[in-house]
Amino acid sequence: MCARGERPAPDDDEDDEELAGFDAAVALFNGGEYHACHDVVEELWYSAEDPARTLLHGVLQCAVGFHHLFNQNHRGAMMELGEGLCKLRRLRLEDDDDDQGPFSRFRDEVAAVLSFLYRTQKELAASMAHRSGNDELCLAMDGSATSYQLLGDFAAGQRLYRQGVDADGVPSILFSGRASGDYLAPPCTVKLPSLHATEQHLTALQRAHEYS
Repeated sequence: MCARGERPAPDDDEDDEELAGFDAAVALFNGGEYHACHDVVEELWYSAEDPARTLLHGVLQCAVGFHHLFNQNHRGAMMELGEGLCKLRRLRLEDDDDDQGPFSRFRDEVAAVLSFLYRTQKELAASMAHRSGNDELCLAMDGSATSYQLLGDFAAGQRLYRQGVDADGVPSILFSGRASGDYLAPPCTVKLPSLHATEQHLTALQRAHEYS
């Protein structure tokens, strides 16, 4: 293991370990083992080259974001998911490309979750601010970086989000917000992102960059 940001000289054995490690990371992410996924992806990220390096960094930050989300750190979740999404968008993945499709679908699912978190946090903040007579704070919730930093302190430490399934049996994130003991609205859901990519997809992404 090397210092953060340093890249050991690659060799064939290391390349094989990296690919196997990526499959392991995907399995951990899809199994909800976000902390363990972070540890595996971080090791891959150290020695990766762009564009795989950027993609791995995005996946790493998303794993951290979901770990925060299900451990009642709402602000941390939104910030990490937002930064991870920015890196995935930077790759300009093509939806109709067989090799890039799994990554673009993952990007879109993360974007949907971030929008869901912002909407539910804003709704909760508006309700609690109104009850406290601080309506001006709600006007700042405009989707900017500043507004993301403001959100999260409302109901901090409460279990607002949990893993479950929706009415169709799809793995989802369930929100049940409370304000002063009262539910804001019936529980609502968004699909829990999953990553259906393999080592072959990661290799194809890298090769497409090398030969473009």
